[in-house]
Amino acid sequence: MNKMFVTTVTGVVTPGVVKAMANLTREAGGEWLSSKVIKMDAWFAAMMKVAIAEDKVADLQADFVQQFPKLTFSFSDMAEVLSEHTRSLRFNVDCSDRPGLTREIVDILSNLDLEVEQMECNRVHVSTLGQTVFSAKLAVSVPDEISCDSIIELLENVSQDARVSLT
Repeated sequence: MNKMFVTTVTGVVTPGVVKAMANLTREAGGEWLSSKVIKMDAWFAAMMKVAIAEDKVADLQADFVQQFPKLTFSFSDMAEVLSEHTRSLRFNVDCSDRPGLTREIVDILSNLDLEVEQMECNRVHVSTLGQTVFSAKLAVSVPDEISCDSIIELLENVSQDARVSLT
């Protein structure tokens, strides 16, 4: 019987490291059901949802740590918490930057009991505007009874110039 777990790994980027981890998983008889990798400067972080025979989980996890000693690994069992009455929505939020925007967006979503699946925030100075612009891309798990219009309205209240779009 297959078991699923999530592996989170961080460290300095080296050529071919993600491919090598994928090959190690395949060689152990496992597979990545989904994965996300991000790079920031010389660092990367990755999350992989892995399925493998239950009796091979510990060996694969030990192999990751042993074969990639300069990386930091974390392993978590998969929680089987899925709701049949939710949908995944993607939003973009753009506005003038100010302190506390990310916290305020997270608070809005949290107050609605929404699950943030993915969130990427960037701040860019735009010299032609003479200011810094905040941009966030969000993927949110939303119960069917909550309208996307109400979420957009609440998110637009974070700033007078906020533009929120459903993508």
